[in-house]
Amino acid sequence: MLEFVRLLRLILSQRYLIWAMVLREIRYRYAGTIGGVLWSFAHPAVTILVYWVVFSVGLKVQPVKDVPFIVVYVGAYLPWTLFVESLGNSCGSISSSPHLVKKVAFPTEILPVVHLVASFVTHAAMMFLYMVLLAVNGIWPSFYNLQFVYYLFALSAFTLGLSWFVASINVLFKDVGQVLAMILQIWFWLTPIVWPLEMLPQWGQHLVKLNPVYYIITGYRNSFVTHHPLWVDVGGALYFWAVTVGMLLLGCFIFKRLKPEFADVI
Repeated sequence: MLEFVRLLRLILSQRYLIWAMVLREIRYRYAGTIGGVLWSFAHPAVTILVYWVVFSVGLKVQPVKDVPFIVVYVGAYLPWTLFVESLGNSCGSISSSPHLVKKVAFPTEILPVVHLVASFVTHAAMMFLYMVLLAVNGIWPSFYNLQFVYYLFALSAFTLGLSWFVASINVLFKDVGQVLAMILQIWFWLTPIVWPLEMLPQWGQHLVKLNPVYYIITGYRNSFVTHHPLWVDVGGALYFWAVTVGMLLLGCFIFKRLKPEFADVI
C-alpha cells in the first residue's frame, strides 16, 4: 500500500512531464501523415460503419429493447477500445524505451500512464461520434451521460494496474505481448459487447459478471442508452473495486521488484 501511495505521489509530481510525453506520443503516431489527428476520427468511424453494415444491414439484428443494435454495441465498444489500446501500448512501453530506462533519474513508472492518457485522444474521438450516433437515433443528451466520467476513471484505474504488471513482465519475457494479444481476443468474446448477456443461463451470467470489464461496459450503456443511475449495481461496484485495488497493488509490487533489472535486461 505504501508503494502505491508513493506511485500516486510520483504521478502527481511528474504530471507536466507526463503531459509533455503524451503530446510527443500523439505527434509521433501521426507524424508524416496528411490527415494527422483526423485519423483518430477516421478509424473509429470506419469501425462503427463496418459493424453497422454487417449487423444492422446484413444480418438484420433486431433492436435491443427498442434501441438499435449499433447504439448498444458502440456503447460497450467505446470503453473496450480504450482498454485494449492503452494496455497493448503499455505492454512494450518499458522494453521499447531503453534510452529512458537507463537514465537513473527517469521515473519509468510513468510510461504506462503516458500511454493511458494518450489513448484518451481516440476515446474522445469515438465519444464524439457516438454522441452523433445517439442523436441520429433520437437519443438526446441526459444528465445520466455525466456518469461516464466515473466509469472512465474506474476503467483507467483497472487498466493502469494491469499495465504496470504486463509492462514489467514483458521486459523479462518478450512473449508477453503475443500472449496478451491472444488473451485480449478471447477476452473480447467473453465480454457481452456483441452478444446479449441474456442469451446465457443464469449460472453463465454470474460467471460473466466476474469479468471486471463487464462492469464498465454496462456502466457506459447505463450512462448513454438505458439511463440507469450509478447505484443500480452496488454489488458489482464493490466487486469491481476490490479487483481493481488488488490489481493496482499487484502491479505496483511487481513493477517495484523488477525495476532494478530493467536497465540490465534491455
